Amino acid sequence: MKFASGVSDAVTFNSAFEEASSQVSGELAGESCDVAFLFVSTIYQVDWDTILPRLREKLSPKVLIGCSAGGIIGADRELEWVPAVSILAAHLPDVHISPFSFNREELTLAEPGGFWIDKVGAAPASAPAFILFADPFSCDPAPILAQLNATYRGRPVIGGLVSGGQAAGDHFLLLQDQVLREGAVGLALTGNIVMDTIVSQGCRPIGKPFIVTESDENLLVKLGGKQAITVLHDVLSALSTEDRELAQQGSIFGGVVIDEMRSAFNPGDFLIRNIVGIDPSSGAVAISEGILPGQTFQFHLRDANASREDLRRLLQRHQEGIDGTPSGGLLFSCLGRGKSLYGVSNHDVKVIRTLRGRFPLGGFFCNGEIGPVGLRNFVHGYTASMGLFRPQREPARLAPSDSTSAWPTA
Repeated sequence: MKFASGVSDAVTFNSAFEEASSQVSGELAGESCDVAFLFVSTIYQVDWDTILPRLREKLSPKVLIGCSAGGIIGADRELEWVPAVSILAAHLPDVHISPFSFNREELTLAEPGGFWIDKVGAAPASAPAFILFADPFSCDPAPILAQLNATYRGRPVIGGLVSGGQAAGDHFLLLQDQVLREGAVGLALTGNIVMDTIVSQGCRPIGKPFIVTESDENLLVKLGGKQAITVLHDVLSALSTEDRELAQQGSIFGGVVIDEMRSAFNPGDFLIRNIVGIDPSSGAVAISEGILPGQTFQFHLRDANASREDLRRLLQRHQEGIDGTPSGGLLFSCLGRGKSLYGVSNHDVKVIRTLRGRFPLGGFFCNGEIGPVGLRNFVHGYTASMGLFRPQREPARLAPSDSTSAWPTA
């Protein structure tokens, strides 16, 4: 197994593509290219009729997948809102790669089971790992993930919603020789490969966990027998002045526990969701996820320090559970992270390099990030979702929990 990455922020697309692809072909050093991921800034105007044959000539990928984005990640760089191209390519012996795509019309017919097995081209027994890119203007990934969760129970999906455009048709999705303006594209990986996943939601809990005692779809009516708005007021009143200011600036979120069987809850045990409204008359708090009575809920805060520490904690946990440096990786980061959150460029990539070593890396900044929490896949916000690849070998010491998971594909 061998990965290679290339990145360029040259002013013209042709120059950037030539530079990035030359870096990749040099790193592959004559090995065949089984898959290539191409991420392209929306700032460029691309002549695909010229570029696709050129890419085939330079790398000869058996499978090609990619998309446009408002920010590009490659090698050691996070290039936000500037022209940039990133390519991640891999030589993957004994790995089967199944590319697939679908449009909005097909999704009206989709249902768990046979539809997805036929579409993906991989049986659940083959234990695939998935990579998925979707256009947010034409494709809601939440029902797709729900059906993949039901069809391929416990299998990870990483990826993101394409970014950088302002209206339908501004984005592109790339699969083989097709340039698509809607829908979604993906890969299923089976065979001699493991995809370890890290999903850093970047929040810290505040207050204490509460049992939901009354709810209505996504409305939290009562927590621990008290009106949800009263509980929220009590939690905010107990915060420091600095944290209260964060909450008032919109940095407060809700966390829903995924695995209720755990005896104690850590930060990674919560699915973080936006608080989308408060109804003073009923005392209800609305979050961007359905919730049921009996589930555990806790308020959270997000800031640069919380995001930094959460990412470091998860990477350190991965380092403790997985021997050696990954062969390669994909990183899908929220547009709300990066320099706007940390105040400096390349923050997450530098932390990854510090804690997990140097390895080829590619990815992009997303309108929503896809990744697993527990054993189910979700769409996230303000998150860094990672897939770290290695050959199949002895089982890892890492348990699939706390948003850091080892997922053998066979």
